[in-house]
Amino acid sequence: MATGVFPFSQTVVDIIAKGNFMAVYACQLDFPDGMVFAHTGTGDLVIDGITYQGVGSFGAVGQSQESSNSGSPMSVDLTLNGLDAQIITETSLKGCRGRNGKLMFVVFDQDGSYAADILFSGRMDAAKFSYAGNGEEGNSITVPLIDRMAEWNRTGTERWTDENHRARRQDDRFFFAIAQIADWPIYWGASKDAPKFTYET
Repeated sequence: MATGVFPFSQTVVDIIAKGNFMAVYACQLDFPDGMVFAHTGTGDLVIDGITYQGVGSFGAVGQSQESSNSGSPMSVDLTLNGLDAQIITETSLKGCRGRNGKLMFVVFDQDGSYAADILFSGRMDAAKFSYAGNGEEGNSITVPLIDRMAEWNRTGTERWTDENHRARRQDDRFFFAIAQIADWPIYWGASKDAPKFTYET
């Protein structure tokens, strides 16, 4: 989110103040098959050397709300309609959850000058799919973008065990002694020695 009380930077405000401008949303989505650069207008737009393809009325950006509670997570839905069923199937199989995503607000004046503010930067959540034909209101994909706060509120799937750690990093035995330590008696303040510890690998 842009700094300051007002959500837009001064450069964006200056272009809006001129009166004749075009405003679009632009997004960057890191799908498994590669980055997607799209905007809600039509045609191609070049922003900071990157070409964003227009989706026009086939794209939609949902509302994002943040409560007064600073611990409340934010999210915003990005939807693309009129897709072939095969595209939806491939996206469903490969998934996108946990991959990076960014939403920007971009304004252009009549001279072609532009300014862009990042409205939302986070990760993609599990995509939602709708099958209703290939028209404008037909097959669609909705990708929620969530911020870090939403991830913190979730129960983690990782466990600090040797088995779980090796599933992610096969040759790393950092946690190999965890199981032994968990059941290892320690006699605090006593002269009695604990059982001999064995380093099993």
